[in-house]
Amino acid sequence: MQEMRSFSSIKTIKSEKGNVVTITPYEERYFTSVVHMYDTYDPLGSVQGLPPLDKDKRHQWVQDIISRGINLVALYGDSVIGHASLFPMPANWAEYFIFIHQDFQRQGIGTATTLYVIDWARQEDLSTIWLTVDRKNYIAISLWRSVGFKRIGSSGSEWEMILSLTQK
Repeated sequence: MQEMRSFSSIKTIKSEKGNVVTITPYEERYFTSVVHMYDTYDPLGSVQGLPPLDKDKRHQWVQDIISRGINLVALYGDSVIGHASLFPMPANWAEYFIFIHQDFQRQGIGTATTLYVIDWARQEDLSTIWLTVDRKNYIAISLWRSVGFKRIGSSGSEWEMILSLTQK
């Protein structure tokens, strides 16, 4: 597995509701706000069993994600309203993960964050981004397809999707 550098740039967007949102590399000072975002996520456990229902397990899960991945946050004012991570995998791949707080979904924030991640991954010379998504999460599947992800398989209620970053 290649060592991935952290995200380094900041991107400001205007959501479809007119909110100014800043997409920025995660820093430790955002930890409490990230935890708060997941504590107020509704419904808990709704995305492939995540965020965990139990508060202690949820807080440990957040700590684990932050310690294992390269992380970004989406900020509205001083509040974290989105969190995305890339996790290094063998063969120059990375697993992708994103949550946008329900109060800010369907506003283009997930798409803008994902496009930021894709651009960064290309600069890092990653070959592929991989993810799993619940096959009934039509909004997420639509987002993934709109930025070029392709379904490569399924397991139970989950689809596996990849985005190839290399030119064939």
